[in-house]
Formats: sequence, structure tokens, C-alpha cells
Amino acid sequence: MKQKKLPLKNIGGLTILIWLLLACGALGVIVLNRLHQRPRTEDAYLAANIIHFAPEVSGRIASLAVRDNQHVRRGQTLFVIDSEPYNYRLQKAQAQVDSLQSQIDEQISQVNSQIFHADAENSSVSSANARLTQAQATQARLEPLMRQGFVTREAFDQARTDTYTAVADLQRAQQSALSARRAVHSVAPLRADLAAAQAVLRQAQRDMRLTTVTAPCDGIVTDMTTAAGEYASPGSPVFTLIDDESWWVIANFRETQLSVLKPGQAVKVYVMAKPDTPIHGIIDSLNAGVVPDEGMSSSGLPKVPRTLNWVRIAQRFPVRILLRDPPKDLMRIGATVVVAISE
Repeated sequence: MKQKKLPLKNIGGLTILIWLLLACGALGVIVLNRLHQRPRTEDAYLAANIIHFAPEVSGRIASLAVRDNQHVRRGQTLFVIDSEPYNYRLQKAQAQVDSLQSQIDEQISQVNSQIFHADAENSSVSSANARLTQAQATQARLEPLMRQGFVTREAFDQARTDTYTAVADLQRAQQSALSARRAVHSVAPLRADLAAAQAVLRQAQRDMRLTTVTAPCDGIVTDMTTAAGEYASPGSPVFTLIDDESWWVIANFRETQLSVLKPGQAVKVYVMAKPDTPIHGIIDSLNAGVVPDEGMSSSGLPKVPRTLNWVRIAQRFPVRILLRDPPKDLMRIGATVVVAISE
């Protein structure tokens, strides 16, 4: 029985089909390898720092210089709190400082006078001490002469009397000098009171300065529901300020892709509002972990699912990407973007 031979035409078509399949397989491998080396994700969004703007001092808002969704510059006045009560506190603190300073100046003048008097009394002690020394020396010199009859008894008694008098004068001078030293008042307590008053003054000056609230950075005012006349309290936000000086992207990559991602890698970002305009950025950091869906404790007990998932889906981890000179008109927190690793 003879075997039928395939026509040459069919053999050529089969060969072409095989080559096409091989080419598609090779192309698929190349594409998969490229996607692994340069992954991309559509699970990403724009982000920026936000400041829940709350005043540091309380009071009624005297004037509100911005409106909702307005762009503001660093140092621009946002709102002003009624400064009248803080001005009174500042004046009171300044008056207290001035009063204590005057008391210190007067006290220093008195102290100088008291020190001069104490120095004079110390000089009197030195003089009395010198007179006592001289009287004792005279008495000691006359005593042997009196025994030998060269000096009268009256002369020796006078010398001894002079010694007793010099001792009494020295004691009086020492007591006066001690009293003069004790009379010298220290200005240390007043200086301590002045330091405390100056601290109160600086606090009053700071509170007065903080009644004018300025923008700490370039930003966009949002979520404003307050008007002039509202009472503002420390820690209670008046509105939110979006920091417009730096923007980044939070891109969620699969855990199988993290091995090829490194800080400093170049990235291209495409905002969904304008997908034909690439925005350049670099990887800043990779997140260290996320909360798993399973295995977490709930009320102190482990949480275990009732069913098993036979298909395991790779977990995604946030990657922080800093943008370089992004177009301001496209920057909105939460906007959807596509991220592609470019190197």
C-alpha cells in the first residue's frame, strides 16, 4: 500500500505556521522578560503632603484672606485672628518687665552705696587693728622697763588702758563692718523675677505674632467651610492646605516585581487626564509591608477564612515615586496614573 505524499504547497504552509508559532513564542518570552525587568502598573495615584491648618492661638477670625481652591504662596497671609486681647497681654507683660528693670536699677544704686559704706567700715577695722597692735607693742615694751624702775607705774597703766581701748575699738569696728556687709542687698531675686517676666513677654510677643497666620509652603486651599467671624481654637483645623511644592505617586506593584525595583530608578508617569504627556520621576522608597487579608487577629483571636483559595494572587506593595517638575495643572491628589519603569 503506497503512502500518500503531502503536496509541496501544504508542506510550505505548515513550515510557515511552525515558524510563526516559534516567532510568537520567542516574542512572548522577550515581552515577558521586558515586563519583568521594566514592570508597569495602572494601580497608582497622585499624592502630596496635606496640612490640616489649625491656629496656635484662639480667637475670632477677624479677616479671611483666601478662598476655597485658591493657590497660595509661601509666607502669604491666610487669615488673621482678633489681636486686641493679645495686644493687652503684650502691654501688661512689657510693663512688668519695665517695672522690674527700674527696681533693679534702683537696687543696684543702693547696693553700690552700701558696698561703699562696707568698704569704709572695713578700713576702720584695719585702722583699729593697727592701733591695737601698736598699743600691745607699747605695753609689752614698757612692762620690763617698769620692773627695772625706768618707767613709772602710771605710764605702764596708761599703756595697758590704751590696749584695752584698742581692743574695744577693734571689736566695735568689726561689728560695724559685719553690719555693713549684711546691709548689702543682693539683686539676684529681682533678676530672677525679671527673667520670668521676660519669658512671659516673649510668650506674649509670640502669641501676638501668631494672630496673623501665613502659609508655610506653596499650596492649594481646600475643604474650606469657615468664614470671617468664626471662633478659631488651637488644634481645630480651619481648612486644609495641599503642599504644592512636592508631588509623588503611590504605585502598587506586585510582590513578584519588587526584586527589580530600586530607589533612584527612573520612572515615567502618565496621568489619565492627559495620557500622552509623560512625567518623569524617580523611585524614592519601597513599602515595608501591608496588612494581609488573612491571618490577622480580631478581638484577641486569630482570623482564619472558612474557605481556601486555590488560586493565589500576588500581594501588591506601595512604592513611593517622587515627581520631577510635574505640570501643576495635572496635579490632583488621588488622580489615577500609570507608572512604567524606564530603566
